[in-house]
Amino acid sequence: MTQENQWVKAIRCGSLQDGQAEAIAMPNGRTAAVFFWDGSYFATDNQCPHMGFPLVRGSVKNGVLTCDWHGRAFDLESGGCFHSQCDDLDVFPIKIEDDFVWVQYISDRPPKTQANLRLLWEGLLGDDRWTMSKALALLLDTNVDEQEVVDLILSHMGRHIASSHGPEGGEDVSRLVNGVHVGRRYTGEDRLIALTTAARSAAGEAHERTEIVPMPPPYNWDQTARWVKEFSRDRQGHRIERCLFTAHNEGDSKKIIPLLYDCAVQPYFMGFSQNLISLAYLAELVSTFGWENSSELVFWLGANLVGQGRSEPERFRRDAIRHMIELEIDSLEISQRSNGAEFDERGLVNSLLDVDIVKSFDALANELRKGISINRIITTLVLLAADRMARSPVSVDAGWENLTVELNVASAMRRAIEHGGFSIVASGLFHVAYQVFTDRWINIQERDIRGDLESVDSPGKTEDSALGVILESVNTLNVDAVGSQVLGYLQAGHSGNRLLHELGRAILRDDSGQDVLPTLRTVFEEWENCSGDDEQLGSMHPARFQLIVGLARYATDIRSNTEDTSAAYAASRFAQGKTTIEIFE
Repeated sequence: MTQENQWVKAIRCGSLQDGQAEAIAMPNGRTAAVFFWDGSYFATDNQCPHMGFPLVRGSVKNGVLTCDWHGRAFDLESGGCFHSQCDDLDVFPIKIEDDFVWVQYISDRPPKTQANLRLLWEGLLGDDRWTMSKALALLLDTNVDEQEVVDLILSHMGRHIASSHGPEGGEDVSRLVNGVHVGRRYTGEDRLIALTTAARSAAGEAHERTEIVPMPPPYNWDQTARWVKEFSRDRQGHRIERCLFTAHNEGDSKKIIPLLYDCAVQPYFMGFSQNLISLAYLAELVSTFGWENSSELVFWLGANLVGQGRSEPERFRRDAIRHMIELEIDSLEISQRSNGAEFDERGLVNSLLDVDIVKSFDALANELRKGISINRIITTLVLLAADRMARSPVSVDAGWENLTVELNVASAMRRAIEHGGFSIVASGLFHVAYQVFTDRWINIQERDIRGDLESVDSPGKTEDSALGVILESVNTLNVDAVGSQVLGYLQAGHSGNRLLHELGRAILRDDSGQDVLPTLRTVFEEWENCSGDDEQLGSMHPARFQLIVGLARYATDIRSNTEDTSAAYAASRFAQGKTTIEIFE
């Protein structure tokens, strides 16, 4: 007899009274429930498909099996559920032989992919963490292509954000994109937690919207682009969405993201650096998952980002806008690789941290005119932000929200190279510089980021013991110690990749993880850049350790310490067929 059609000896005939049930072990590690009702035997999966309660604890009346926890009811013979928001129950063939009841184990049942995708949709609509976790766990357990899962989330997110959000929807897009990317670095429950965080960013009601139709002919891209730029300048985002839709409908989709970038880096958007982060993620969604799944989100959110309202600029922002215009950034020839000129990194950093925005912008423009590579300048901005995070005092407001924007918008400039081009990035760098300027209130002592870091002893004699000390500090919110512990660990030559991976797990398993996700992803990628052999990307830079030091201090200081992983933990075991009682035990 093959494994696929194996018959399992269950119970002796006559051992059950009418309506009684008994659980039996199946070859795949799950349990089946054998019922005796109205003179016949029936076998079902013992796990209620709603929340996993053991069905042997349920009741049978008139051929209807009712779960004793939430009252989900099933046809005992077919397994059909009488509740629309619950999957059908698996049933198994029965035979009587040698005075025993035998249950057939069938291992090649087709996966319930469509049912599980519908379950995910239900969780998204109801913003139900358990339902989303359960659906994702079942989909991952059957090796469903991640593309299918993200396509569904994106489809819902486009409608949800378009019917209930403005520019702030960019934060949800950030959590979605970074949850997917960080999740790929992990397996099991850790990956499930990351994907559930991504799904939760898209969750909520999705109302109907008036259908967008293209502008009537004739169509002309140049005219459409001029309209979008004018509407952006005049803060008329509600007029932009239809323009973008028309360009997409006319086959000019590839021009849309660069156009949005062109609007976002204009001087009048000084102080709105979060827009550049959101656009980087929108561009990534399009390049990864295609226009078909991303279009509604891009049109709506893109229009809201570059057409949002702006108050009249106060003095410093007015000075920055005026000087950026005077510098004529568009006329600069930007290099991808350095032309051999000496990069004055110390001078640039000193100017960026000065209280004179004109001096800051002049220093940045000077390095660009010299032909210093765009990636080398981005690296300086990234490591400056990381160094500031590593040394920000936490006895008062540490300024984490501002500092992480510095780090993430600087790193986002690398993606802007691909999706917007070098001239876009050159202008974007001045927005990063202004972000640093506006964060001047954070009382961080200046330091030469080319200088050696303070020498610190490792927190443990071995890599394992040192790692354990660091994770204990994270979990106990010991922010005063964790920074120097991470630095000592790295200076001892221990694996930064391993430390970052374990820090990521600790971050994902905390309620604050959704807030840290964008920065976690940035540090993963920038650490990989620094670990390579390209000096333009930070290889062997003296400040490279500050990436992980800053992340550890940030994640520890804002940690809520609830370790709320129960939904993902239970969902993982639900997908393995464990009943709620087994999970609790």
